[in-house]
Amino acid sequence: MRRWIATMAVAVTVSVAVTGPGTAAGAQTTPISPADALRRQLVENRGVTMSEVTTWGRDGEKNRSRRKIRAEFGKGTVTADDVRHVPRSDDPQPPVRFLTFTGRTYCQGWICPAPEGKTWVLFYEDEKTRPFLESGGIDLGDPAALRAVLATTEAKRPGGVYDGTRTTIHQGTITYAQLYKASPAFRDHYGRKPPTGSATKVKVSWRLWLGKDQLVRRVQTSWTELVFNGTSVEGFHVIDARLTGWGAETDIPVPSADETARRDDRKDSPNSALS
Repeated sequence: MRRWIATMAVAVTVSVAVTGPGTAAGAQTTPISPADALRRQLVENRGVTMSEVTTWGRDGEKNRSRRKIRAEFGKGTVTADDVRHVPRSDDPQPPVRFLTFTGRTYCQGWICPAPEGKTWVLFYEDEKTRPFLESGGIDLGDPAALRAVLATTEAKRPGGVYDGTRTTIHQGTITYAQLYKASPAFRDHYGRKPPTGSATKVKVSWRLWLGKDQLVRRVQTSWTELVFNGTSVEGFHVIDARLTGWGAETDIPVPSADETARRDDRKDSPNSALS
């Protein structure tokens, strides 16, 4: 990516020098938008890595979990994601990992132990299933969804250096109803049914750290109203994610039939969460 940017910078310099002072020399280059910067990344066999920490709790209780996501792009969208849940150091259970492609999700780990001779379990199969690059309800792999979130920006200020680039923090708030309308990832994770009642007004505070290339390097979301079975309760939920390696060569292979157990094979795994 840095080499590509440097090459483009040289090309622009040469172009201006050739056209001379009476033409393009005085023209101003229009800055690329974050949505357009993202769209340029969504090409075959390229991707990005995201490390995410979630903290949540209520009534004095506090919990924390971590996961690492690798997303693969192609044809203007996210074509695959590899999600690894990072266990605590004192957790004896094998780590959980999910691979999602359009129509299918594969699972590996303690909640879906595979029978002998198999490595993966076909965890979920649904034509509506699709992979996402998502954190805290914000769809980071969909240019239109990213544009909708940034449209709620209330303030901007300089940020730190992440993934080798100086960033600018954009921050604002967005409701569950707005996220459901704008974000395919939020709709999917919300059960594909729009929020109703008080849930429509739940506010998510967000911050995005955008690099000089307008790509997201960090995203933080938080909300203090939790909804359980349609009832709102006071609590807190904070998700902090950092993205690195935009444009890296990425290949997430689909597990082969020989190494994959079907859900019907769960009878061979009595401790399986699929039983």
